[in-house]
Amino acid sequence: MKTLHTLRLALREKRGFTLVELLVVIAIIGILATLLLLQLNIGRSKGRDTKRVADVNQLRTAAELYFDDNSTYPPDIDDATIGKYMSNQKTPLDPSTNLKYGYGVNALKTKFQIWAQFENPGPGGAFRSDADINDAALIGGTDGTKEVPASGKCTQGAGAADCVFDLGVD
Repeated sequence: MKTLHTLRLALREKRGFTLVELLVVIAIIGILATLLLLQLNIGRSKGRDTKRVADVNQLRTAAELYFDDNSTYPPDIDDATIGKYMSNQKTPLDPSTNLKYGYGVNALKTKFQIWAQFENPGPGGAFRSDADINDAALIGGTDGTKEVPASGKCTQGAGAADCVFDLGVD
């Protein structure tokens, strides 16, 4: 006959998980959480790139409306010059940096270029289908080259010419 003490010891030994089992489960949960967060970040950057395309298209339309009224393209894309052609009277800003999109105009203000730099090149879409503008006459313009670095990531920062989506009159 088992005593009460031996029954308690037997129950203690059979209850719960071992330390190794708990560590394995925690490791698996950590790996799955990391994978989920990586996918969320990619989705967010693609969403910001989509907003950039829409903003550049909206700015191009505003520049064309400005041209219709003034027979020249605007000297700059800010609230004072093209804000009245925007639906909310404000020019859109880059979703990551909150800075104005790139803009270049020639001296006679008969040609212009508006551009945004993408975070992800993507396998196709707007980035691959835009007609890249490379015109030295554009003051403040940038070369919208389609070259993507070997890393597959767009180079961010001043002077980076890869992964640029640009529209304008060349």
